[in-house]
Amino acid sequence: MFYQLKHKVNRIGAIFIAAFITIPASAEIPANYYQSVDESTPESLRNSLHQIIKGHTKIPYTSSSTDTWDVLEQADEDPNNSNNVIDVYKNASYRKVGGGNSNYNREHSWPKSYGFPNNVSSNYPYTDMHHLFIANGSYNSSRSNKPYADCTSCNEKVTLLNDGRGGSATESNWTVGSFESGSWETWEGRKGDVARALMYMAIRYEGGSHAVTGHMEPDLILTDDRSLIGASNTGSNIAVAYMGLRAELIDWSREDPVDDYELRHNEVVFTYQGNRNPFIDHPEYIACVFEEICSGNGGGTPPPASTNAWINEIHYDNRGGDVNESVEILAPAATNLLNWRIEAYNGNNSSLYKTVELSGTVPDQQNGFGSINFNIKGIQNGSADGLALINPQGEVVQFLSYEGTLVAQNGSAEGMESTDIGVMETNSTQSGYSLQLSGHGQEYSDFIWQSPMQNSRGSINHNQSF
Repeated sequence: MFYQLKHKVNRIGAIFIAAFITIPASAEIPANYYQSVDESTPESLRNSLHQIIKGHTKIPYTSSSTDTWDVLEQADEDPNNSNNVIDVYKNASYRKVGGGNSNYNREHSWPKSYGFPNNVSSNYPYTDMHHLFIANGSYNSSRSNKPYADCTSCNEKVTLLNDGRGGSATESNWTVGSFESGSWETWEGRKGDVARALMYMAIRYEGGSHAVTGHMEPDLILTDDRSLIGASNTGSNIAVAYMGLRAELIDWSREDPVDDYELRHNEVVFTYQGNRNPFIDHPEYIACVFEEICSGNGGGTPPPASTNAWINEIHYDNRGGDVNESVEILAPAATNLLNWRIEAYNGNNSSLYKTVELSGTVPDQQNGFGSINFNIKGIQNGSADGLALINPQGEVVQFLSYEGTLVAQNGSAEGMESTDIGVMETNSTQSGYSLQLSGHGQEYSDFIWQSPMQNSRGSINHNQSF
């Protein structure tokens, strides 16, 4: 499939004189684009990525020449209808009209009110299309400038079924409140998109001046502190601004891996701006930059994957609405979890219902072992639901279940019977508790699953030693 990039000569209604350039839908990263990347430390990776992507070409927001409308209508094109666009929140398909209309508009995923509200020639983030998306006008208004965050007791904003996704009860946006105290939870098919867009903004804009024009640029920072986000809403362009929520954006980037929508958006924007989103091209960089879990190899070659990794902690049910559902993976220090994944199986039909791509390098937390916790919203509450840990070769390392056993009907574990861990959570389990392994050793078989206790997410479990 190819995408046509239109250069307007003028705009009169919907009539354009156009010339066309074609680019492939999934073009490869240009050779040597990331050659200068240094992954040895979080700071070195951040700095080297900034040097690569800074100084991009600014496209006018609205203009009689090529502007952001033209580019976004190509970047967010409906893959099944080149005359339409797909919006980021409602997943609706709308006919392209080449500008403002009653159906869709342009969403600043990093709200412009937080740091750069005034569209002047020196304001590069305002028109940076790596964080702009076509969005349903009503949904964009509802999101407003609320931080991205998981949402409980919230109002539902449903999606539509398009391109085989959206439209189900588990694929909705959720929102509550307003301004920095509010929350907008993007639906599961696009939450990774907005997470990686904001991560790009935090690396692209680090203060200082534009590499070519010399215009001063803001320092955009991801945070979990809502008060800092609120203080960024001054009504003026400012030097330092905040957005978030950082921890949940990291989780979202894991829950929703890069897909063809993001690849297309990245490629089209690159064609015009001349820079790329490194967290789409290399999602493994996220762990180093934002979690300070780095391979430490400088040149970017990850350490070998371990064959001795296992599920070490699980939380799936608690009193009231389930919160902070998660699975923790434990492995020898320096294990790279890139290309590992967790597959979740529903006991009602023994079928795969969720896949979570993993990433990050395991830290040394105790005598050469460590853990990484992965938030996974929507883990089924039983009975006999399963979790499979899959290595980069597609092999099932573990197939565990709780509240009974099941035989997987599809997925990587197809035909395999799960192993019941023998303990469970219920709807009376205290919030903040989890199921954990305890004991002493260096193999999964050395440890025993324990009934719910205070969680130890992302660290060595209680009563566990190596």
